[in-house]
Amino acid sequence: MLSQQLQIFLEVVDSGSFTKASKRLLVTPASVMKHMNKLENRLGLTLFKRSNHGVQLTAAGKSLYEDGKKMLSQAEDAIVKAKNAALSEGITIRVGSSLLNPSSVLTNLWAPIREKYPEYKFRIIPYEDKKEQILSVTASLGERIDLLVGSFNSRAMQKRANYLFLGNYQLCVAVPKGHPLSYKKQLTFQDLHGERLVMVKSGDTELLDYFRTILNMTHPQILITDTDYYYDIDTFNMCEQTGMFLLTLDAWSDVHPFLTTLPVEWDYQMPYGILYSKNPSKEVEKFIAIIKKEITEKNV
Repeated sequence: MLSQQLQIFLEVVDSGSFTKASKRLLVTPASVMKHMNKLENRLGLTLFKRSNHGVQLTAAGKSLYEDGKKMLSQAEDAIVKAKNAALSEGITIRVGSSLLNPSSVLTNLWAPIREKYPEYKFRIIPYEDKKEQILSVTASLGERIDLLVGSFNSRAMQKRANYLFLGNYQLCVAVPKGHPLSYKKQLTFQDLHGERLVMVKSGDTELLDYFRTILNMTHPQILITDTDYYYDIDTFNMCEQTGMFLLTLDAWSDVHPFLTTLPVEWDYQMPYGILYSKNPSKEVEKFIAIIKKEITEKNV
């Protein structure tokens, strides 16, 4: 926002010489000197005392430098205020983002229609999907976070919030790296015989309860080990440290660097979607209606 000549002047003073300033500005020393001569001529002032040892400011130069620094600071403040004003315009949707449930799932879906609805902006709000905290995060939707996106098929979660289906993730198995099976491209049921497979305990997710029943009936050789109703990073760490397998999703293939996520010969999927408040604001309600119209209806 400051004139080019004034910005170069401030850089020369901060650097201590035309040559040093030119290196920082990625121009030639001659170009810097030319700009400073023009500035002095335009102002009718001598700003520098030039010598072989660099440049020194005259009284006029010192005065211009001090005021120029103030102007630069004010210009930077003005830009920040302008950016904040731009953010305040339109409709801001606060999207929660965590390691297991990143906001990118939604923002990637929104990208193709973003230009159609320029009034909507996203503010990404980080949160921890700790198993002890996730229900309180869900229950408080609408306060700090407007919506979450991910695989939220828990009965307890869906009692606390509305849920909009978006699509399906593939049910996979994560195997500790270095295990002989980790080098396979796809696992079979027989590969899992005799292995301990960690999955959420029964009673909260209907689809996984059904999946557990099928496994127990058809492949009792797979040793199911219960964990909590919800996964967090500690679940992945525990499997890597103990050598147990983890029932997981293809969307979580990058969560832990020392677990290899592999497809299995089964064709079981888990839905993912958007969780939002039982009493959403009008802005969020309208946004969800757009998502239903633009995205979910195309997938039907």
